Amino acid sequence: MPDLFSWIAPIYDRIFSPAGPEILSWLDVRVGEVVLDVGGGTGRVAEALKGKARVIVVDPSLGMVARAKRKGLMVCVARAESLPFPSEFADGVIVVDAFHHFHNHLLAAQEIMRVLKKGGWLFLEEPDIANLAVKLIALGEKLLLMRSRFHDFATLASFFLSRGGRLLRSERRAGFLRLLIGRS
Repeated sequence: MPDLFSWIAPIYDRIFSPAGPEILSWLDVRVGEVVLDVGGGTGRVAEALKGKARVIVVDPSLGMVARAKRKGLMVCVARAESLPFPSEFADGVIVVDAFHHFHNHLLAAQEIMRVLKKGGWLFLEEPDIANLAVKLIALGEKLLLMRSRFHDFATLASFFLSRGGRLLRSERRAGFLRLLIGRS
């Protein structure tokens, strides 16, 4: 399948706003920490953390990472299912509105937990498939042959909790599920 995300990369930041206070309030990022923004696209979330942490945008789309690089962000072209980092590399991992695009959710969760340091955190935000608007978006993405797969809260959490994570905080709001998961 062609890289649809490279095609939309030039307009992506005009459609989606940068990370706002609602996301940033979930992140306890300390100066100098290493944070991976997996599926981070153009770096719209990573950019908000750039002055504080060493943020690396990880995305398979060349067009998206090119945009992130133009913003002065460190980038890595890779899939979530095969992260090219050593075990216990990152203090934090962010996955915002991207998990449903990953090809193999079990493998992606395993890789994310592998690269996360003990005591580290994962912030995950995903569209809530129980929301009617999200159901319509899911149908649209299916029609575009995007192979997106959305999950309910219990399934989404189980991918990480079964791999050594513990739920620290969660929220269902405005069509999104938010989870903060710690690594034991």
